[in-house]
Amino acid sequence: MSKTFAIDIPCDSGGYVRFECPYCHSEFKLLPDEFQPEGASTEELFCPYCGLVSGSSNFFTQDVVNLAETIAANYMIDELNSSFGAMANDINRSGNGLIKMTYKPLKKANTKELVENDTVETVFTCLCCGNHEKVLYCAGASKIFCAYCGVDI
Repeated sequence: MSKTFAIDIPCDSGGYVRFECPYCHSEFKLLPDEFQPEGASTEELFCPYCGLVSGSSNFFTQDVVNLAETIAANYMIDELNSSFGAMANDINRSGNGLIKMTYKPLKKANTKELVENDTVETVFTCLCCGNHEKVLYCAGASKIFCAYCGVDI
């Protein structure tokens, strides 16, 4: 049995969502409609700073990963508490008096709401694929790669 959870990732005032490179740990922002165009999702991303490529799910920020892990753990805690509660009721209701079962329910972890602050980034549009990204950019000091197709912008 598989279970699917939805996590709302907040956008900045320009509508961009924050991502983080799994290699150089630099942060950048993408538009959700370009990252997940109608019913599809981007398979791979390139880091705009170091240019290395990885599966798109590897670019989620640590805050998003932590929230997903907490939601999954809380779901499992609910399932375990429900199962052990039902088991204790069945055993104690059997009425044989020889066995009594008690259990202490597991406590769920608090989830932390994700927030996004506006920061000072520059928006780039890729001339090759037409997608947009927001990056911290110092004129003449760095090279920027398109997060979608990897070309030098």
